[in-house]
Amino acid sequence: MFHLLPLMASNLWRSKRRSILTILGIAVAILVFGALHVATDTMTMGARQAGADETLSVRRDGRSNVLASRLPESYEDRVAGIAGVAAATGILAELAIVGEKNVHVFLRGIDPGAYRRVQPLQVDGTQWASFAENRGAAIVGHRLLEKLDWNVGDEVELAEAGLKLRIAGVIPPQGLDLESHVLLHRGHLQALRNREGQVTFVKVATGESSPEELAARIDDRLATAPVPTRTTTSARFSEAVVDEFMGFTAYLRLMALITVLVTTLGAANAVAMSVRERTRDFGVLKTVGYRPVEILALVVGESLVLAAAGGVLGLALTGWVVHSRAAQLAGFTWTPATIGLAAIMALVIGLGGGLLPALRAARLRPVEALRVID
Repeated sequence: MFHLLPLMASNLWRSKRRSILTILGIAVAILVFGALHVATDTMTMGARQAGADETLSVRRDGRSNVLASRLPESYEDRVAGIAGVAAATGILAELAIVGEKNVHVFLRGIDPGAYRRVQPLQVDGTQWASFAENRGAAIVGHRLLEKLDWNVGDEVELAEAGLKLRIAGVIPPQGLDLESHVLLHRGHLQALRNREGQVTFVKVATGESSPEELAARIDDRLATAPVPTRTTTSARFSEAVVDEFMGFTAYLRLMALITVLVTTLGAANAVAMSVRERTRDFGVLKTVGYRPVEILALVVGESLVLAAAGGVLGLALTGWVVHSRAAQLAGFTWTPATIGLAAIMALVIGLGGGLLPALRAARLRPVEALRVID
């Protein structure tokens, strides 16, 4: 099939404007697909981070919004006493929208001593000690620090959340969603919110039992308690927060697929126009001995080359967007899986756009093709 390459190259630039517009259209589709995929990956980071399948989150059963869950603080000790639980700690979680840019700030009220027995967290020891000793202190994720232009040691006020905090330390990069969160003393947040004795959920480090067995055991033990519970892995809990509280990852994925579908139809139209314009050429090729499979390979190959060029350009644009300062502060990550999936989508566009016009060209009878008047 290598003898087709010179012919393919000349045909690609037969209509330069159409070829360039097709490449640009595919590039934009890959950019949109890649950006939306990166966004959904970022929102579901908590479900994929280290240990998410080995720790459990206990929340109130029957709540449509997981962050509206309210459990008695006493559940922390009750859960910790269940066989198979290595450690447990209650967490009060809230969301605040602050500043002129409406930055979403996730607040986690924690017990500093118990929290690190459950959540592996790399934080400077001196900074953590300062945080633990000061009820009005906070540990802030590095992304949030940079986004809000804060520094360790600053006294900050979140007027919208009714909070004044001293930043005692920073959560450095380590692949956790906590890099965009604020950790503060649970008792301090409870007092400000008039929620003494309440937590949103209890985070559990599992022991010898499997997470699924231990989750069922916890829910069975608390089934007759004043507030029944629903226990899942932390990965599933993070997915529930996104699905129920933010609720649009499925929509973003659907939009990405629609973008690919529309672009495939556009590529198919461009290739079909090229095939129609070259009907007599295909008749000549068949007359001089080209087989249908070679005509098929020629047209599909042209479509794939256009898709590959658009895919490379789209991936380059996506990488540039993802590595911009704003995207980095939002926690966007550019993973090999995303690159691979975007490349596959470019291949799908190329095959989907070129296959039907190629079949039409391959089935042309030489006599009928030569009768076509330009």
